[in-house]
Amino acid sequence: MLKRAAAAAAMAALFVAPASGQMRVAELGEVYESYNDCFAVTETGSIDPAALAAAGWQRATMSNGDGGEIEDGPIIFGHLERAPIIMLSALEGEGACIVIARIKNLKAFEQFKSAWGGKLPQPNKDGEISFFAEGRAVQMAPTGSRKEPSLRLAVGTRMESN
Repeated sequence: MLKRAAAAAAMAALFVAPASGQMRVAELGEVYESYNDCFAVTETGSIDPAALAAAGWQRATMSNGDGGEIEDGPIIFGHLERAPIIMLSALEGEGACIVIARIKNLKAFEQFKSAWGGKLPQPNKDGEISFFAEGRAVQMAPTGSRKEPSLRLAVGTRMESN
């Protein structure tokens, strides 16, 4: 499951990296609210896009150069009142809900991590922090560049306890 969340997060980084310069800077409260929305989306063990809609998220549409809509592109959601975006790895079944937010600076990432009271594991060599919360695999990582830093949070679907 953690590998699936990591793969989905890597996919998200590929799709969002070019657009990150166009995203507005998110307040940390917006990032945390969006992270909590991902918990609602992954609560049942299956991705639930309706939970995003209930929280005010709308699915983005993508168009090709001819004005036609792209059907099989990334599954991206935006919120009129928040700067972060959310990507889903799928519209049903197991998967991951990924929050991507442009942040003011790299210190903001450290501030965000402080919400866990120093209880997070150490980051891996790529700066990613992986842990379990409420029965789900979570991965947090600073992304973007020094000039335009971003934060990525991937929350996997709930795992059944054995």
